[in-house]
Amino acid sequence: MKSTLPVVVVLLSLTMITGCSSSSAGDARTTQQAAAKQASGDPLYSLTLMRQGSVLMQQGQLEQALENFRKADRIAPGNATVHNMIGLCHLRMGSYDEALLSFNHALQLIPDFSDARNNRGATYLAMGQFNLAEVDFFAVLADSIYPYRKQVYYNLGMTYLQRSQLGAAEENLRKSIVEPNPVFDGYFRLAELAQRQGRLETARNLLEEARLLHPERLEVLLALGQLLILMGHENEARPYLEQVIANRPNSDAAERARALLGPE
Repeated sequence: MKSTLPVVVVLLSLTMITGCSSSSAGDARTTQQAAAKQASGDPLYSLTLMRQGSVLMQQGQLEQALENFRKADRIAPGNATVHNMIGLCHLRMGSYDEALLSFNHALQLIPDFSDARNNRGATYLAMGQFNLAEVDFFAVLADSIYPYRKQVYYNLGMTYLQRSQLGAAEENLRKSIVEPNPVFDGYFRLAELAQRQGRLETARNLLEEARLLHPERLEVLLALGQLLILMGHENEARPYLEQVIANRPNSDAAERARALLGPE
């Protein structure tokens, strides 16, 4: 069984090296130099490919990113970060078996590589293998200096939510939204959980907090509008839903907002 709920993966930050050329001759020289570096196995060229792949992945160009990471691995093999990035590409493409192979390879190279372990746990969670996911998330949380603990708490909360362990789910999701830099989706999952339990005012407070943190995110406005209508506060819901329509009139969210508002 595959999870349909979002998980949080960790993408290593790789600073993009940019340059500009002013002529086709310059482009040709750059291409020739890159080919020479690739042929010689230049590790600096491997790093450039990794940085470019990171940007491509953030832009959603997963196939191109994957090709960059594979080239980087051919030039300078044995880099755990490269295998972690390859795994992330596969995870986002839904190729879970390939993702596991890549994360396992990264962990063979560096057994205490917490990024890769969290991402492997996220893969297990997406595959519905909740016990294995839980083991990985606990192992990452045992790393006291790991900087992305809130993301791990979110993933652990999602694991418990999928197993209908609602108390444990809420406990960990709460840890994911502690300031500073809370996990945005944590507010949504907590609001959904509160709504399922009939705690509508709690759900509203969570969504209001999310809106204050990210007023530009239309999904929180839509969720607030839906909840307020459920609570019988149609007049309060209207401004949120109208803002969704005004900001992105041709989107699915706008269509849902129109349906909630009903005929004028």
